[in-house]
Amino acid sequence: MDNKILFVDDDLSILQGYNRILHREFQVSTANSGEQGLATIRTAGPFAVVISDMRMPGMNGAQFLAKVREKAPDTVRMLLTGYSDLDAAIEAVNQGNIFRYLTKPCEKEILVKAIKSGLESFHSVIARNELVKKARLVADSAMEWDKQAISQAETFEQAAGLPGPPEARQFLDSIFKGDRQGYVVLIKLSILKVIEDRYGPQPAEEYIRNSIQFLTRSIGSVDRMFHWSRDVLMIVVRRQLSPVAMRIEINRLMQERRDQMTEINGRPVMIAAPTTFDLLPVSRFSTFDEMFTAFDAKLTGSF
Repeated sequence: MDNKILFVDDDLSILQGYNRILHREFQVSTANSGEQGLATIRTAGPFAVVISDMRMPGMNGAQFLAKVREKAPDTVRMLLTGYSDLDAAIEAVNQGNIFRYLTKPCEKEILVKAIKSGLESFHSVIARNELVKKARLVADSAMEWDKQAISQAETFEQAAGLPGPPEARQFLDSIFKGDRQGYVVLIKLSILKVIEDRYGPQPAEEYIRNSIQFLTRSIGSVDRMFHWSRDVLMIVVRRQLSPVAMRIEINRLMQERRDQMTEINGRPVMIAAPTTFDLLPVSRFSTFDEMFTAFDAKLTGSF
């Protein structure tokens, strides 16, 4: 879809000309009416850019591009028009239906420049949509957190050598009194229960140990890690970073750990190891309970 362009014009010779001069640079498709253009979008779309002549029988270019906007809102729409139709073209642009209008006849250099500008706009929209989609996925994953697991440390067997909730509370109580560079990061081992249900407790414990080993190698010497609940690890991180920069840094770390070797029935098996995380700066809170109340609200979507 990256360079797919659709030209719509009722003059077949003009369509053939567009195809002839542009096919080396773009993936060009053509349609000789608004109705055929919509059918082409349904069967061969979506297109990055759609360029339509203004004067066509039945459905003019502005009407056609308005329908394209309904069917494919991300597609960049352009209108080709003669001087006598300039007022209509300007009105269509001002109404927000059309990215740009071009006057006929349009030289190749001007047309190519306009198409490339349209492609840049299209890619910007797609990139923005991807960011929104990822943000929604992050928000959805945050909703998966178990509020009870955050607000109350359940009874569980801690990983060997890793301090648990009492030690975490004691350590945090001490840094609330003056630390202005600390962040508390909660990391949920999202598939722990799946591994335990499917393969049993031993592979689940191996998954926890491998996760701890990875994080231990990745965090700094001044950072502290705790086993907060069965499937939640806590890291207290000291960084001179903004909350946004800190979130980017933790996200980068999580991206590095996409797969993990775990022993199942005596055999090493590579598994996908998704995790979700959230963090809050210590400096915004004065007590342990205040921070974890905020974590509860944030991770259940109401903060």
